[in-house]
Parts: sequence; structure tokens; C-alpha cells
Amino acid sequence: MADPEKRAIAKKKSPLAIILALLALALLLGSLLWKFALTPKEPAVSFTPPPALSPGGEQSAPIRPDYGALPAPAPALPPSYADQGLAQPTTPAEDECAIIGRRLSEFFQQLDQRDFIRSRRLADGSRVHIGRLIDRLLANPPVVSGETDSLFAILNNTAHFFRILQRDDLLLLKDILDHEEAELEKILDLFYRWSLIAPECPAGGGGGIHLPLPATYEYAGFFLNTLGGRSYLFRRESRPRLLVKYYSVLLLDQANDRGINRHGLDIRPAINALLSEIPGRQGLRKKDEYLSILTELQDKYQREYGK
Repeated sequence: MADPEKRAIAKKKSPLAIILALLALALLLGSLLWKFALTPKEPAVSFTPPPALSPGGEQSAPIRPDYGALPAPAPALPPSYADQGLAQPTTPAEDECAIIGRRLSEFFQQLDQRDFIRSRRLADGSRVHIGRLIDRLLANPPVVSGETDSLFAILNNTAHFFRILQRDDLLLLKDILDHEEAELEKILDLFYRWSLIAPECPAGGGGGIHLPLPATYEYAGFFLNTLGGRSYLFRRESRPRLLVKYYSVLLLDQANDRGINRHGLDIRPAINALLSEIPGRQGLRKKDEYLSILTELQDKYQREYGK
């Protein structure tokens, strides 16, 4: 007969064994989801994108050797939070909509000439195809609040992109990030600038790229506030990781200003973390601008909520 003391010790260890078994199961399922894309789930939020712009729906802009620096915005839309005193963006001038819209067109035109895009033979071109991928992601947001209530929610978030997009689409996005890495800062700035002014621009100006704040806010919260989003960024290199976190902070700040931070996310930890990480990161062309904007945001929220 087993010694009663040994049975008591074994009984005390059983909860730890159960936790370890669950973690092992989570790692196993996570690794399987990494390899295979699952069937997309039904939309969890009400976001119906307008019909995609047909490939011939607008005049093509001349192809340029690179994306080029964005021009100084019209007075109605200063280039950064630092210049606008952290105020909510106002209605953009008509030429601002045209300039940013043209830059988007130039980006996708250049993308269509890359060998890795040509080899995929996208029926409607990269602009329409990527626009559809963005719409699909925004219509199927990750879990932002209550993620840790269940292991299933954590696993879903960890494999979020693999559940919503197909394997070929994920490989396409990875190739774009790899081949356009040198221009990543310009690209993200371009898309963020478009997200700010698009609601006030003529329909179709972005060529089928829809980035409504209520939907992009969910992904900002995902990257900043969930285990799944943080684990995804942890697997990326430091430069894209910091840029995604930076623009997530800007989106969350926009959500605060417009009163749509429905998850009640605290922006201050992310601001403080970026102010600690960015100074030591080499290779960021706009490092000083990022730090200036983040410092102003830090001061803004300290005035409102304290440290």
C-alpha cells in the first residue's frame, strides 16, 4: 500500500500537472494552426465595405522609381500631431485627398511590377486583392476584451491571421513585407494618413482601401493589449514591431479623442514602453518625429489621468 504522505504530496501536485498539460496542449494546437489556415469565421462586427473599385475605375498615375516623400499637407491637415497640438483632424483640403490617393495608386502600380507579384497573377491587381484582404480582416476582428477568460480565446488570438486569411494570402503579405522592408516607414505613414482623411474624401479616392477607425481600433487593441497580439509582434523583427506598436498607439489616441474606446484600453503603458524602446533602435528614419509625438502624447495623458 502506498504511503499516505506520498499520496498527499501527489495530490498537491495534481493542479500543476493539469496546468502543464493545458500549456502543452496550447503549444501543440498553436503549432498546428501556424502550419494550416483554418476556415474564416463569421463577421463579429458590423463592417460592410463599399464595393471595390474596378481596375479601370480611375486614371493611372505615372509610375515613379520609388514612393517618394509625402508632400507637406495642406494647412487643414498638418503633417503630425506635434504640429496640430494633438487635435482631432479637420476636414482635409481637396488636393490633400488627391495627393494621398495618388500616392496609394503609385504604391500599388509599383507593386504590380515586382516579380513576386507578377508570379501570382492576381486577377484584379494588387490594389483590389489587398483591399479585399484588409476588408476581410476588419470584418473579423480578434478578441480584445476578456481574452484570458478562456484558453480557446487565447489560441484563437494567437492564430488570428491564420484563421481569417488563406495560406497563399499570408505568404503574399509576408513577401510584401520582406521585399518592401526598406520603404516600410513610408508605406505605414501613407496608409495611416489615408485612414485619417478618407472619411472626408470623395468616394473611391483610395482605390478600394478602407480603414475605418472603429475597425482599425480593434487591431490596435489586439497588438497592444492581448497575449495573442503581443506574441505575434514578438515573432517579428524589432523595426516592424515598433512601427506597428507606434501606429497602434496613434489609432488608440484617435479612438480616445472620438470617444469610441469601447474596451476602455489604457494607452499610457504602450506610450511609455515605446519611449523606452525607440531611442536604442537604429534604422528608423523618423525616429525624432516618433519620439516627439510620443512625448506630447505622454504629456497629454499625464495631464488628463496622472502618471
